[in-house]
Amino acid sequence: MKFARPDLHVFVNTGDGDCCSIGAAHWIHAIRYNMNLTVILHDNHVYGLTKKQASPTSPVGFKSNTTPRGSVLLPLNPLTVTLGVENVSFVAQAVDWMPEMVYDIVSKAFHHRGFSFIRIIQRCPEFLRRCSSPGCTIRQDAAAHPPERPAASAEVSRIYKNQREHDPLDIHRAREIASSEDPIPVGILYQNPEVPCYEDLRGAGKPRTVEAVRKGLDAEFDKFTIWPDETSQSRAA
Repeated sequence: MKFARPDLHVFVNTGDGDCCSIGAAHWIHAIRYNMNLTVILHDNHVYGLTKKQASPTSPVGFKSNTTPRGSVLLPLNPLTVTLGVENVSFVAQAVDWMPEMVYDIVSKAFHHRGFSFIRIIQRCPEFLRRCSSPGCTIRQDAAAHPPERPAASAEVSRIYKNQREHDPLDIHRAREIASSEDPIPVGILYQNPEVPCYEDLRGAGKPRTVEAVRKGLDAEFDKFTIWPDETSQSRAA
């Protein structure tokens, strides 16, 4: 869609099952292509919509309808996976109980030219109650914002005092931060505006208008059209 209509602002909202399981191939290659769109992964570590099945990001020991004895596999980390793919250009993490940070990160992702990947850790009070407790530790580890803008507002800084400066171009440090689970890193982990977009490499060109699309379809249909000869036309008359 983005390649055909580069004028559109495309946002992709996906879950930990959609992105990291059945859509994993699309996810990996979308990073590699670095197309100019924004992907938001809503990760609650469980298939909540289908009533408690283990997802690729479920923790070890998680008992569900599909893992009644507890999950035995280590959870997949969407951040480290994304940071390990060639041509990655923007990776960030937010949590649903810090809406101000969510807004700020999504805004920066939208203005980044390239594939922007945001993981939002979300609570599931029905199937993973422990993750909805107010005691979850937060650290704004990746306070990777331009110098002219503060990493967090005074109110956020007052509540979450454990903050660290981070260079968003340092992918090796970004991978280290992404591996942390306690405390949870929140902010922009990696951003490299120099990575070329696929649209630029392939020359997507001008947006396709309705008239241009119709003309192209008609041209393709004409290749398979059986036109009646003059005899058939006279008989029909």
